[in-house]
Amino acid sequence: MELVEQLRKDGTEKGLCRLWQMKLRGNLDTEALVKLYIKGIDFCICEDYPTLDFLRTHFKGNSEPYGVYIDEDMPTLANKADLVLNGACRGMLEYGEYSVSRLYVRHTSEIAVNVSDHAILTIDLFDNSKLHLSVVGDDASIILNVYGSTPQIDFVDGEKPNCVIVNYNNKTTY
Repeated sequence: MELVEQLRKDGTEKGLCRLWQMKLRGNLDTEALVKLYIKGIDFCICEDYPTLDFLRTHFKGNSEPYGVYIDEDMPTLANKADLVLNGACRGMLEYGEYSVSRLYVRHTSEIAVNVSDHAILTIDLFDNSKLHLSVVGDDASIILNVYGSTPQIDFVDGEKPNCVIVNYNNKTTY
């Protein structure tokens, strides 16, 4: 079965709405599929769709240029918007100047993030993920959404900076 057809079938079984089923038609390339994944990330995380094994089999090695990493030892990236870290990703991210970004950290990924200047960053932490956060100054704006009780946050300077808001959610997904 073709990749897009399999994604539509698996999504339909998990309750993917008709509008999104219609988006999964034709010969979509990896870039188009990753854009749909990020745009519909709330459903994907809630329903574990596609599964981590499916992502490893069909997207690992191809989706990284578009912002979805799977079990990667990542290079240091700066000011990258809309990143999703699945599996066991490791790396360092830097956000500064006037960048606006969203980061989703899942499974057992562990990431160090440095934020400075007037950057605006929202980080959603899931599963057994780990975040090491360093903030320079008070001009940045960081929102941490922590889902469940197992993600770990380490403020590198010891205390939560004033420019960081942490929202703890009892549920494990959105």
